[in-house]
Formats: sequence, C-alpha cells, structure tokens
Amino acid sequence: MKFEHALTQTQATSPSRSFGATRWLLAIAIALAATAPAYAASEDTTARPEFAVLIVSFLFLMGVTQAGVVFSAVTRLSGGQWARPYYRLAELSTMTFAPFAFVGFLLIYIFAKDELFYWLNPAPGEHLSAWLNNGWLLARNLFALSLFYGVSAMYVWKSLKPDLEQTDKVDSNEVQRQLYFLSPLVLAAFVICNTFLAWDFAMMLVPHWHSTVFPIHYWFGNVYAGTAALLAIPVVLGRLSTRQSLFGVYQIRSLSMVISGFMLLWLYFLWAQFFVMWFGNLPRETDTLFRQMYGHYGPFYWTMIAGCFFVPFIALVFAVINRSLLAMCVLALGINLAIWINKYLMVIPVFSPDDRLLDHLLDLGLSIGLLLSFIAALVLLARQFPLYCYWEINLKPDTAVAVDRVADTGAIHP
Repeated sequence: MKFEHALTQTQATSPSRSFGATRWLLAIAIALAATAPAYAASEDTTARPEFAVLIVSFLFLMGVTQAGVVFSAVTRLSGGQWARPYYRLAELSTMTFAPFAFVGFLLIYIFAKDELFYWLNPAPGEHLSAWLNNGWLLARNLFALSLFYGVSAMYVWKSLKPDLEQTDKVDSNEVQRQLYFLSPLVLAAFVICNTFLAWDFAMMLVPHWHSTVFPIHYWFGNVYAGTAALLAIPVVLGRLSTRQSLFGVYQIRSLSMVISGFMLLWLYFLWAQFFVMWFGNLPRETDTLFRQMYGHYGPFYWTMIAGCFFVPFIALVFAVINRSLLAMCVLALGINLAIWINKYLMVIPVFSPDDRLLDHLLDLGLSIGLLLSFIAALVLLARQFPLYCYWEINLKPDTAVAVDRVADTGAIHP
C-alpha cells in the first residue's frame, strides 16, 4: 500500500455503532420534518417568502456536494497524487445528493415558483421573452441537472469499477487515462449546470441585471466551500473504517494549499463583480448590492467576508493550523457558514429589506433535517463500497512527489 509515510492508525469502529449513528441521524431528520407543519400553521408567513431559507440551504448543499466530483477531476488533471485518498467519498457525496437535487428542484418548481420566480407572472400587457416562461425554466434546469449528474455518474462508475472487480486483470493505467480525458467533461457540465442555477436563482431575481462575472463567482463559491468540506472525510472514514487511515500531514497540508487558492479566486471574482457594479453605478444593480453591504444586512455581509477571506487568509499562514486536522475542520466550518450566508444574501434581500433569521425557525429546522438526511444517506452508501480508491492509490507515484512526501512525514495532529 502506498502513502506509507502518511499513514496513521485509526480506532476501529464496529459496524453496529456506525449503523446506530445513521439511525439517529434519520430519526432526527424525520422528527424535524414531522413537526414542521405544526410550526408552520402557528406562524404568520404572509410578510415574507415562504421556505426561502430552506431554498437557500438547498442551493448551498447542492453546490457543496457537486464540488466533490469537481475536486477529483481538477486534482486528476493537475496530477495531485496526494488527493487520492479523498476521491471515493468526494465522488460518492456528489452522487448521494443527486436524488435530493432533482426532487428539491421539482418541489421548488411546483410549490414556490410563483413567489421565487415572480417574473413568470408579468403584468397585463407586458411581453416576456421565450426564456422567461414556465416550460423553458423547467426544461433548462432539468437538462442542466441531468447533464451534470449523468456525466458525474459515468465518471464515478469508471473510478469505482476496478475496486469492485477485485482482479489483477484491471489495467489501472488505462482507467487512469480514461478518467483524465473525462475530467474536462465533468468540469464543463459543472459550469453549465451552475451557470443556469446562478441565472435563475439569483440574477433573474433582480430585474434587468446582466452580468458575465456573477456565474463565475457562484461556481467558485461552491467549489471553495466543497473543497473545505472535504476536510471532514478523514473524520467520517475514521468512523466507518477499521483499516489504517491514508490521511496524514501531507494530505491535510496539500488540501489547505488548494483551499488557499480557491479563497483567492473567490475574492478576485467577488471584487470583479463589485467593481463592475460600482463603476457602472446603475441604481437597479447598486441598490441590491448596497442593501447587502449596509443597513440591516451589513453584519451578514461583513461576516461573510471575514469567514470567506480574512480569517482563512490569516489562519492558513501558520503551519500549526494547516497541518492540524482539528484546526482545519474548524476553519472549514467557518468557510461553509460564510458561503451559506453568501447564498442567503443572494436571495433574501431581494424580497425583504429587514428579514430576520429567527423568523425562519421552520426553514432552519427543515434545513438541518435536509443536511442530516444527506449525511445519513452518504453513510449508508459509503458502507456498500470500498472507502478508498485502492487501485489508484496503489499506482506507482512520481519520484518527485514521493521525495516531497518523505520530507513531510508524521501523523495528523488534531
């Protein structure tokens, strides 16, 4: 087994304990869903969009989980051999959320389109383009989701198949070559899917807002949060696997450098979007931007900036942090919370000048239920397959990478 310098021994966990935790997650999710109607009946929701925060959480989780297979594609293209232990659960997380993505979008389309996609109901005599109609809204988003998850399913199956066959006849180098050439298709499908989502769930909420930068900022926000969320994989594997862990300081340090790169890209496109709107000084654009930055939503906006840039930028300078699994997990939690706030500011201020999160306890409860349901489904799916991409891990590493890894030995320091 390769990566011997990065191995750390994990505590064995019995399948019964792991399955018990999964049952608890499912029970909590079901309880939250069951109590939601009673709470909704007791609350007056006429002054705010119904289930808007739940929609925000749905967009956030879909973006974070889609980043799993994107991470695999990017690191395979760039030759990041250190990332191989992350591949399996990263890819499974994407496929686990696929049914949630389709069902969630259809529920939004059926029950919330009149409020969220208000432009579908124009004023009498107002003409809408062919892009702005019910059928095309449904068709383009279902096409985008089908394209991304279809390409991802083919990609994940090619990665999974050699470990399922458990035979020496598999040509690992050929499988690696096929995945290398499939990786650009995964990235292209991700870009297409998230461009449609950025248009329909954010840009089109602001009348006559046109931007070529915002969808790119939306992509990188999802990839940034999703890459940070991968830091939870060693923790999950420690609960599911009785074998040695393939995660060491080398893997954590390398992932922290990737997170640093996405952090700077996220900031760059945030600034590019801000500068264009500020310099253009069109009221229909700046009013929406300044509503986020100042006044009621100001604390949310600057918390987002701190969580996405200032705190990670300062923290990742210190080796004691970017080599510690515990410290990096805390940092990743902050990054994901900040990206959730980014999605919140993308949707909510359009509908309400003074929205309060405490007015959305129902949505927050259902959001927690959605998260727990996804985690439970991921755990159940992960128990059915090998937890590591063993055929790829066992490929002979490049000499330069091997030398670098020997120089960075040691166990993870939580």
